[in-house]
Amino acid sequence: MKILITAPTGKIGRRIVRELLSPEFSVRVIVRDPARLATEIREQVEVISGSLDDAATLRRALDGVESLFWCVPAESLSETKVEQHYERFAYAAWQAIREARTPRVVTISAGGKGRARRAGPISGLHAMEEILNESAAAICHLRCGLLMENLLSQMQGILEHGFLSYPIPGHIPVPFAAASDIADAALRRLVRKDWKSIEAIAIHGPEDLTHSQVAALIERVLQRPVQYRRASTQQYTEKLVQKGASVEYARAQVAMFSELAGGIMRAEPRTPESTTRTAFAAWAESELRPLVQSHSSEARTTVASFDSELGRACVAA
Repeated sequence: MKILITAPTGKIGRRIVRELLSPEFSVRVIVRDPARLATEIREQVEVISGSLDDAATLRRALDGVESLFWCVPAESLSETKVEQHYERFAYAAWQAIREARTPRVVTISAGGKGRARRAGPISGLHAMEEILNESAAAICHLRCGLLMENLLSQMQGILEHGFLSYPIPGHIPVPFAAASDIADAALRRLVRKDWKSIEAIAIHGPEDLTHSQVAALIERVLQRPVQYRRASTQQYTEKLVQKGASVEYARAQVAMFSELAGGIMRAEPRTPESTTRTAFAAWAESELRPLVQSHSSEARTTVASFDSELGRACVAA
């Protein structure tokens, strides 16, 4: 079975690639910079070099593919049209999927479909769904909660000042999901051949948490004081702009948090199937604590990289 994985170096994609490295699967990846792939991965997969927003490259990569894992790379800090970022990639995929007659596609999307209006990247992901639904493929959209891994962008504030901060009230519960659980859900659907419709599956993580609860759990795991401080719209916008973000990008992030505070994630009710296994405390123990314990010059570089790359709360590659 030939499967194409996009964003194979991302938080979700890299987990999927490793799980598919077995004789029963033929794995192809599309990546802008093949050097970012681990050597042992490059030796076991077919690599297509190129960008996901190039329909011709995608069409070539989809030749003979039975299942496509589709994950749009997160927009850059300098992006001025956040929602259109996701639409641009989606139109390229729509064209390539139709031409290649790819039978099945699994996408990474976000919760809140039908409730979110002007929610920045979340609205962009929902627009992506609508575009891909016209590609004639069977599609499974994974509508995910907030990615636990994105909290790594707050590590610098946690380590140096003892707090994390977003422009959302600390008492609003939202679903948090681990990248490993999202990857597992995607894998289960990618390897099946018995589905032919368009559907959506919610990935909610084990429970809804407020950001104040998240801070308390981090404090317990790290055994150091951690508090949640709500940032004002102006504070958060200024902080992102200081890091190199465009004003439009910053406003899109603030709009997303405003919509999250309004309860858009309730659009997909929690069910036993949407409730995944990785508890937040267990994730913090396996992901956050080792980073803190290795807090050296190398770890500082890692934290700075996370802060630049992952300063967003919606699910990303």
